[in-house]
Amino acid sequence: MLQPNLVERMIEHFQAGGEIMIPLMALSLIMWTLAIVKGIRFLRERRKEIPAHECLAIFHGEPGVCKAGLAQWQWDILSQYMGERCEDPELNREMLETIRMRQEFKAMRYIGTILILAAIAPLLGLLGTVTGMITTFDVISQFGTGNARALASGISEALVTTQSGLVVAVPGLILGGLLLRRGEKLKARMELFCIGLQEETDRMRPCGE
Repeated sequence: MLQPNLVERMIEHFQAGGEIMIPLMALSLIMWTLAIVKGIRFLRERRKEIPAHECLAIFHGEPGVCKAGLAQWQWDILSQYMGERCEDPELNREMLETIRMRQEFKAMRYIGTILILAAIAPLLGLLGTVTGMITTFDVISQFGTGNARALASGISEALVTTQSGLVVAVPGLILGGLLLRRGEKLKARMELFCIGLQEETDRMRPCGE
């Protein structure tokens, strides 16, 4: 009995917010989907990360096993660098820096989108507040204050959309901030990995010699 009642109350709540609830819920769905996917990827990648010298040892032993056992960003950096490095250490350093920057961009992808969507949510709620108050004033201008049901409908739309916008925005901003922090830590680990990778490969003879 509780579950149908809860569903009915949610539907009534959604309907009370008016048309603004549709883009607001769509925004919420997109934001949470991106956040969950990004969070899961961060967790999976973190568990597979290993030091640069171990990556090189596995890579030289069996590249297929290396690809399956490493974090995706480690494999991408390692495979690109090992395939393109040359005899010039300075050129290798610049090339590794370029590869790392591409991986950093991938690591931070969608986090900005999540934060932007979270910031848009209360603005949509405010838009709903404005439309609800306009509806209320229209009712007052036509019927005065005697039509309590019509007045309640406009006021309900204004309050529900404001509440919904904040409910979407606050967790989104918190989650986006956590993901941003994880992304910054990942960028720092990428930098350390690249430093270790170059130190290890500088001791080796360039490929092709």
